[in-house]
Amino acid sequence: MKFAWLATLIASAALMTSVAIASEDLTLNPQNLPCDNLNQAGCSRGMTGYNNGNDYGYFCGSNGKIISYQACQCHNCCTVVDEGDDFVCE
Repeated sequence: MKFAWLATLIASAALMTSVAIASEDLTLNPQNLPCDNLNQAGCSRGMTGYNNGNDYGYFCGSNGKIISYQACQCHNCCTVVDEGDDFVCE
């Protein structure tokens, strides 16, 4: 019993280390995020942790969630075109 606290401390440290390592592999993307422009294209001015904060264009599904997206390589460059049927990054 003398070393029970030490074993608990080591196990806790190992668990915290594995959580920290796993969180580094976390990939953020817009898939399934909520959107309010049902069945249309949209643009976002960036998302922290995705695409270096650059814009991205997306298509909003009938369920109010992003069903597909494409990263832009620029800030403030995404524009919805064709009356909401598409987007461009320029």
